[in-house]
Amino acid sequence: MQPGFFYQAYRVSGKDGFETYTPGGDPAWKVRFAPREVGLYRFYVRVTDRNGTAQSGLSAFQAVNSSSPGFIRVSERNKRYFEFSNGETFIGFGLNIPWWQFESRRLSTYEYYLDRMSAHGANLGRAWMTNSGRAQDWILSIQDDQLGSDYNLEEAWAFDNILEMAERQGIYFLLTLEDVNQYTYNWSANLYNRALGGPLTYRSEIFTHPEARSFQERVFRYLLARWGYSTGILSWELFNEIDELQWSDPEHWDRQAMVAWHQAMAQYIMFLDAHGHMVNTSTGSFKTHPDLYGLDEMGFAQIHFYFVPGCCDYAPSDPAGRDMADLTRYYAHRVYGSVIGKPALIGEWGLLNEDWNSSPLLAADDQGVHLHNGLWSALMSGMAATGLSWHWGEHRAHDPAWWGHYRAIADYFNEINLNDLRVMKPVNVNFSLLGGADDRPEAFSVTNSSLRVMGLRAGSSIYGWVQNRDNTWWNYTRGKIAEGIAPAAQSGVVTVYGLTPGVIYSLEWWDTYASALPMIASQVVTAQGNGAITIDIRNLEKDVAFKLRPVSLHRDRRIR
Repeated sequence: MQPGFFYQAYRVSGKDGFETYTPGGDPAWKVRFAPREVGLYRFYVRVTDRNGTAQSGLSAFQAVNSSSPGFIRVSERNKRYFEFSNGETFIGFGLNIPWWQFESRRLSTYEYYLDRMSAHGANLGRAWMTNSGRAQDWILSIQDDQLGSDYNLEEAWAFDNILEMAERQGIYFLLTLEDVNQYTYNWSANLYNRALGGPLTYRSEIFTHPEARSFQERVFRYLLARWGYSTGILSWELFNEIDELQWSDPEHWDRQAMVAWHQAMAQYIMFLDAHGHMVNTSTGSFKTHPDLYGLDEMGFAQIHFYFVPGCCDYAPSDPAGRDMADLTRYYAHRVYGSVIGKPALIGEWGLLNEDWNSSPLLAADDQGVHLHNGLWSALMSGMAATGLSWHWGEHRAHDPAWWGHYRAIADYFNEINLNDLRVMKPVNVNFSLLGGADDRPEAFSVTNSSLRVMGLRAGSSIYGWVQNRDNTWWNYTRGKIAEGIAPAAQSGVVTVYGLTPGVIYSLEWWDTYASALPMIASQVVTAQGNGAITIDIRNLEKDVAFKLRPVSLHRDRRIR
């Protein structure tokens, strides 16, 4: 079954300045469907309105092979990662691009970000909607002004075009369907609020009130009808940071009701979605919840974290976040361990000020040191995607420097084999942070404590990242502001354990900043009798990556 939706086309003028939208042609009902298999499909259309039900005759179409890899799902080869329907690996490289901010710049805003992402190897954006606030023109909103009707066909048409733009450029959306802020600071303008004619007496009643659920299901049905066909949707994210509602409605907060709502809504979406997209949700900063993310209906786990000055007595942030690679490793480790047999990712992260707004130090970090270190640390800590930076505006302000960090990491991970890919225990990270200990066997050692090593292993292949621990955004921005001295280059010997004695390995060196030709050198090394290989690191100013693979495997360099 594939639901239909009401549609109005528009003509747009004034792009890159002041977009205006004019209806084009008559409105119509449409059905969108994307076959997942080659073959003959037969279908009919059934329509029900106040006058009854009518059904068309049987028609057919033939689905043929295409170049599309299909829809994204949890990998059948490795449940910690994603892959396409055709079995190709999908590893996400991206950031939050949550809203267009101005209704007069809907298309031009996303055109900029999607163009930059495509040019620099990024392929994943987290985009937001809200379907409970009144006429919020800064963000995609289907439900406008009145519950159950008055759907915003103009904004929906704009997102049609944005989604098609993304599909053409190989970019995928983690689409967030609702924002908890509409139930916290924006409750007075929330359409579900009884004061505005809605059904809810208090905020947390959104999880239990049957009339509210009916309205939500209608919106979800529309979204699935309109965009469920798209391979460009990674997942339907039910809520952004939903557990933050407990602080605005402590008298009525019922955690079990919140979890049960997620399970019921996910089941409803999965029943309607003929295309099998994943469903997920997100919770507030520094937190991950096994009872929620562990639901069978949740496709993966997610965590958010930030550096906030002086924060926090309940979770590491400052001073730990002055070393972003270390703090990223910590929260990746926490969310990775919160579920078994599921992917995990960092949905938001970055640098904030004391008021939880963007930090003024982002301007000083003009080269994106924190961004670079966080991207590499996330993937080397077992995440299914790089952490998705919250600072899309600073990407634009620091164009092209910040964008340049995506290409090299995307190129490096292009040949990664998912089969049995797992996290190795890093060295020279802070294991003393609450819940940050790692009981895996020792995988690396290094003769210089200023060198950090993180890595992944797939069978006999090792994928490693070596970082100069002094090359942090904190040192860069403070040194730059104070006209200080750049961190000293570091040298040492890295030992990799657990290899096969006597086996010859290919050791490739990869430039983590290169926009082209990132593999900079290769050599042949032999595992010692104890199964170890030693690697010399000389005068490392920032960081470097390596791939260590048995020569017999290295010669078979098919992309998996």
